[in-house]
Amino acid sequence: MARAEATITPLPRAGLAVATAPANPAVVDGLMVTWSDKRMIRIKNTDAAPKTVTLVIPGAIDGQEIPDRDYIIPASTGDVLIPPLPAVYRHPDGKVWINFSAITGVSVAVYELPA
Repeated sequence: MARAEATITPLPRAGLAVATAPANPAVVDGLMVTWSDKRMIRIKNTDAAPKTVTLVIPGAIDGQEIPDRDYIIPASTGDVLIPPLPAVYRHPDGKVWINFSAITGVSVAVYELPA
């Protein structure tokens, strides 16, 4: 199975109900989304165990790999919003890669800010 492309939800100017469930279930091989500085990522965890979500940062500086960014999503009620990401998260294919320590109960929304 390959990394899956996440669906993007445009944020309406009228707002979006926070109770709206994230559209993308976590998958074993991870998700990807085309990078934009107008996109935010929401991770929801309904499982009884906390999860680690990793945003993979490509590249190196002076031969040293840039460390990936981990987010701990709390158990049961975890609902974390990650603000727009700087371009350092953009892979050569133009995507941001999202990995999961486990996928049970984890879903993802990618919101696009209005113009």
